[in-house]
Amino acid sequence: MFHSVFGKNKKLAKKLKPWHINLLLEIARSGWVKIKSKIIEKFNLIDRDPLFKDTYSKTRHYLYSQTTLDFLYKKTSLFLLNYFENIFKNQGKSIPKYTGRREKKLKTYQLATLGEEVDLRYLPTAYNTSHLPKLGLCDACGFPLNNNNSAILTCSHNYHVLCYSEECNYCENFYKIGIFENVNSFLKRLEKSAEILTQEDFDNVKIEIEEEEETEEIESEKMDVSSLLKDAINKIESW
Repeated sequence: MFHSVFGKNKKLAKKLKPWHINLLLEIARSGWVKIKSKIIEKFNLIDRDPLFKDTYSKTRHYLYSQTTLDFLYKKTSLFLLNYFENIFKNQGKSIPKYTGRREKKLKTYQLATLGEEVDLRYLPTAYNTSHLPKLGLCDACGFPLNNNNSAILTCSHNYHVLCYSEECNYCENFYKIGIFENVNSFLKRLEKSAEILTQEDFDNVKIEIEEEEETEEIESEKMDVSSLLKDAINKIESW
């Protein structure tokens, strides 16, 4: 999203300043609000997300005028529309990738929309558990879900409301096992006095975002983005 909105040549700092983070959160939220109802309707989703709360105070001063911010909101909306269109068309096309000849282990997923092979560590917790989520089915009873009595958790497991016991057992077990293994590993290293900090622990290099904005480039785009956004919204029905 960052490069789509600000340009491919812009560099995103590894350690962002608070106002940078606040700006990115704000344009992502405002861009989503502009298209939220259309996307929810298209994907037949129930809006159960809590209201967005800003992490940083809105009183911070941005290096942008309100007109430029409105332009960035629309450009973000356009990016999200194109992205959701690809997600909608690629439903069911992402596939798991297994390694090992004798004992096959799930290591990565080929994500159709991104066109990338992604390690399980970067996916929601459900994909790291012993029970992978099943599209359209309850992960407790195995029967089909419907919008009236189902819950989709942030871990990506799905449950009927009646089947959900206020916790996801699969993910709870995953975290318990992980904590147990990591604590044991840490204790063994302490016993052997083998805890050695790597260069990565000391690495504090950061790339600052260029403060000087390319205002001429933004001004030239302002005229086009509104019409492009309107056309993109009108085309949602034809996805």
